[in-house]
Amino acid sequence: MGYNTQAKKVVADFFASNPDKQFSAEQVIENIRARGEKVPGNSTVYRIISAMTEDGELARFRTDDAGYLFQYMGPSCDCENHFHMKCVHCGRIYHLECEKSEELVEHILSDHGFRINSGMSVLYGTCGACAEAGRR
Repeated sequence: MGYNTQAKKVVADFFASNPDKQFSAEQVIENIRARGEKVPGNSTVYRIISAMTEDGELARFRTDDAGYLFQYMGPSCDCENHFHMKCVHCGRIYHLECEKSEELVEHILSDHGFRINSGMSVLYGTCGACAEAGRR
């Protein structure tokens, strides 16, 4: 899509500088404004996020309250083929790329007839850094 404008650069730069976190569109707007950067309007940011999602630059995750969070994928991310883990304390996203998770996906398909969309699957818990800091 043709959003190669200054506004798209600001939004894309924001996501690229926070690759391990997910944000709602509203959080993107708030964070960009808090950094002192000008964003023309909320609807422009929504359109840019939508276009970036369609182009594969962002992944979209559904929230419990029927909203969406977006995460930067970058040019080399293969996020459709692995699980993600999200720390409930710091919000960091980790990519779970290991043989055991692939075995789980295969087991669920072969034994239960259910095809998992790994790229949309997020496991929630506490990361090592937060656990060391005493957060559980």
